[in-house]
Amino acid sequence: MAGETPQDTRAGSAPAPKKGGRRTSRKSSIFARARMSFARTHGQRGADVDTLRGTSGANYEGEAKVKRGGSNNGFCGCFAGSGDGEPKKDRYILIKGAACFVFFDEEAPSPKYAIMLAHMKTEVDDSRVVLESALGDVDYCFVFKNAEEAQKFASAVAEQAAIGEAEEVKKRLGHDHLLKKRSSVKYAQSIAAKKAKDQPDQPITAADVMAAVPVDPLTNI
Repeated sequence: MAGETPQDTRAGSAPAPKKGGRRTSRKSSIFARARMSFARTHGQRGADVDTLRGTSGANYEGEAKVKRGGSNNGFCGCFAGSGDGEPKKDRYILIKGAACFVFFDEEAPSPKYAIMLAHMKTEVDDSRVVLESALGDVDYCFVFKNAEEAQKFASAVAEQAAIGEAEEVKKRLGHDHLLKKRSSVKYAQSIAAKKAKDQPDQPITAADVMAAVPVDPLTNI
């Protein structure tokens, strides 16, 4: 009929794939290659900043000095004194989902380690942020370039920690099928689960030393 667009009537012809399907397939192949690289290099490649960002971006990115542990007095023990344990260089921090990744710098091929954020809380004092466990133990100390950046980081931690805790509840109740995540978030979580094992050891405190000293039973009489 005049004016109609000719259609391909050849046997076996298939409709053109949807753009969304091609996009999903392309993203899956990107993360599949990254996962292979991560496994092949034992975690040294395949999880750079750009890959973990994905197409939706990170929940937070910035630079800060990072130190493991501290005293249980919050900011009193955060970067107090000097010595080999005090960081001298900024590290690149990226939050994606309920995980915080610490990179040597923005160009690093993989994070040094990851911190799982579920059940974590923060205390902010100007440009300093203390990351605490649910029991109030100081897990990490961060020092940012300014107070505004510190607050952005703390807000991202609070938001993603809450999401991580909600996901744990759904999994515990057998509602895993209700979890809708982007491919980049799923990939970041898989990397975080492995890189969390590379966290630096907690420093031994005076309280730890005293707790290990055996108590003479006669002193309690």
